[in-house]
Amino acid sequence: MKEKFTEEEWGLLKLMPFQVFVLVAGADQKIDEKEVAQLNEDMKKAPFYKDPLHRELMIDILTSDAGALIKEAMDISKFVERANRAKALLKEKLTPEEYQRFVGSIFVDGLKIARASGGGFLGRGDKVSEEEKRALFLFAAILELELESLSKHFT
Repeated sequence: MKEKFTEEEWGLLKLMPFQVFVLVAGADQKIDEKEVAQLNEDMKKAPFYKDPLHRELMIDILTSDAGALIKEAMDISKFVERANRAKALLKEKLTPEEYQRFVGSIFVDGLKIARASGGGFLGRGDKVSEEEKRALFLFAAILELELESLSKHFT
């Protein structure tokens, strides 16, 4: 799918997984080891992602300077502007179904990050903090994720 995008556009898309990580993991003002471990686990599983664009993007990230991407993504003040640019780009180049599947796949990774460090009471209950829920809702709202598409593509 990379062939659909210019080098600059692809670079913007490569930031998305890290932008979501920073948005969700940093929602409570602290990025902990369990969240970082979840990001690393997700990257290791990249070749097995169901969504072809997300898979290709993550595999490309594995051969890139991930540290530079994370550093760039740390500037959360640019999240909304980057997300809106990515949304316009993706809607232009993907079918509506491809778009929803990709955004849903990124959302699922964000949800895994949110669940990584939460514990609930004795490991039970809601593992996602209110701040993380708001961050995930912001992501879904900006990128116009149709939440019903999650069950269609990921269950």
